[in-house]
Amino acid sequence: MMCLLIVCGSCRNMDDNPQPPAAKKVRGAKLNFLTKVKKGEKVSLEFFQGVPVGPNANKISAYCGKLALNGENFPFDIRDLSEMPHKEENLEEAIEELKNIFHYSDEINFWVEEKIHEKWKANKRNMRVEHFNDKKTDAQNRANCPNEVIDTQWANMLRYWRSPEFKKKSENGKASRKHLVVPHHGGTKSFVNHAIEIEKTTQKKANRAAVYQKTYTSKEGKTQPYNLEENGSDIDVSILELTSYDQLKGDKYSKIMGAEKPGRIRGVGSAIKVTKLSGASSSNVVQNNEKNAALRDEIKKLNEDQVHMQNDMEEELLEMKKTVDEMKKANDESQKIFDALLLLFAGRRDLPHPEP
Repeated sequence: MMCLLIVCGSCRNMDDNPQPPAAKKVRGAKLNFLTKVKKGEKVSLEFFQGVPVGPNANKISAYCGKLALNGENFPFDIRDLSEMPHKEENLEEAIEELKNIFHYSDEINFWVEEKIHEKWKANKRNMRVEHFNDKKTDAQNRANCPNEVIDTQWANMLRYWRSPEFKKKSENGKASRKHLVVPHHGGTKSFVNHAIEIEKTTQKKANRAAVYQKTYTSKEGKTQPYNLEENGSDIDVSILELTSYDQLKGDKYSKIMGAEKPGRIRGVGSAIKVTKLSGASSSNVVQNNEKNAALRDEIKKLNEDQVHMQNDMEEELLEMKKTVDEMKKANDESQKIFDALLLLFAGRRDLPHPEP
């Protein structure tokens, strides 16, 4: 009996003091490192071909996620950041904020733009999954607006997610994902960072096959559907040492995946650009990019000329309006004088004439 009472008492105490549930893992930038940065100090960074690498690369990536949550600078209710008004000014503002926290280099400006775009899209996707329910009413969904989002932007997003355009796009995306043969297991870490780790831990070159094995191997140790390491090749070039497009021809990766298409390079991540490599396949891309750059410059100049012409026309219109107003004012004054003279003349005519 005594034992029974003790057991029941223990149970009662457990009910009275329930254990808190395990902390829910939340998405978002992990910015705890900011609390450890002393006043006047900045977070150090390492760079490779315009990409942050090393132990602090994930920190600047996380901070780009924070910047991408700024709905004033990067509105969520536009289809793509390319449509964003004042894009260049807003990116410059974001870069200046990064410079206040990190030992920054302008060589990663393009990477920052791509990373903010990537995080911005991921934020929108997460918001839709976590805060939007197609089965709920508009009022219920509006009430579930995330704290980071401006109300008017959220309302626009809700309308778009219910539109036939988005539903068709969503169905196409689901169909494409069903055909995904090789799921990626590399996480948010860049291919360059994976390659650096491979060379540090194995003392071997991080060729495309080695990077593939690392980034497409699941936690269970399965690499589906290809095992590139089993396919021999005399060509062994690290992706960190690429200088020529032709270095990739005939390597383990291309033997399984096939030859590269012009203007494209697979298995090296976004840091290695075709335009930075020499070779026939990349030279065409360079020429095309130069032509595109020239066209962009010409379009930019035409837009600037149009703005100048519009400003000049507005100034001329203001001057003309000013002149017309002055003429009207002068005409009104002349009319007043003329009317006064008429009155004066009429008054003189009414006066009696002297007899001869």
